[in-house]
Amino acid sequence: MPVATLTELLTPEEVSELTGLALDTLAQWRSQKRGIPYLKIGRAVRYDPVEVQAYLERCRVSVSDPHERRRK
Repeated sequence: MPVATLTELLTPEEVSELTGLALDTLAQWRSQKRGIPYLKIGRAVRYDPVEVQAYLERCRVSVSDPHERRRK
């Protein structure tokens, strides 16, 4: 999986805005080593946009066609 360049990495604030997750939730996930993978560069926390997109894809819920259910 390609890693984003440093200029493309996202801050926790940007990830929060994109995903709707609270900053506190992201911080808890980091401390619990779960959730969206991240990079720790010194004190800075950054997220690869590819990993954020992968997380969002895992959140996808498939729904069936409502017309399919009515056919019997």
